[in-house]
Amino acid sequence: MADLSGVTTGIDLAKSGWALLEYVRSIAGADVIAAYFRYDGTRVEGSDKIEVELHHVEGEPSVWWFSIKPLSDYAFVREPVTPSCANELVGQVAGDALPDFSVLAVGCPGVAGRIYGGGSPPNLKVDFMVFGYRPKALLKHFGGQK
Repeated sequence: MADLSGVTTGIDLAKSGWALLEYVRSIAGADVIAAYFRYDGTRVEGSDKIEVELHHVEGEPSVWWFSIKPLSDYAFVREPVTPSCANELVGQVAGDALPDFSVLAVGCPGVAGRIYGGGSPPNLKVDFMVFGYRPKALLKHFGGQK
């Protein structure tokens, strides 16, 4: 019999993520915005305030990265529309000492029958959503800022 504990854990995490976003949306001044994008970064619909840039990796057509353009006073949450089979990979900008949360790729855990030798696993063709909210509104709501 298959072990479903990983699946139920993934569903629980997704439910708690949606519950958090729903709660944040209910806070006055949080100004939650959202947009839906295809796997290649093409906007499907949603807020024009959220902008995604696509960055190709030279010599590796199956690997690309996205970055979300900073928006003053907003923090972002990303979510693939099919999170059950997706791994989010956080990227590192050349010259920076640490990875950057705004640079990401959605990757496969591994493709059956393929052996990787030092290269990057391919990206997963999965659409994704980006949600933005104002953290200052949360601080104000919880009494951290008057």
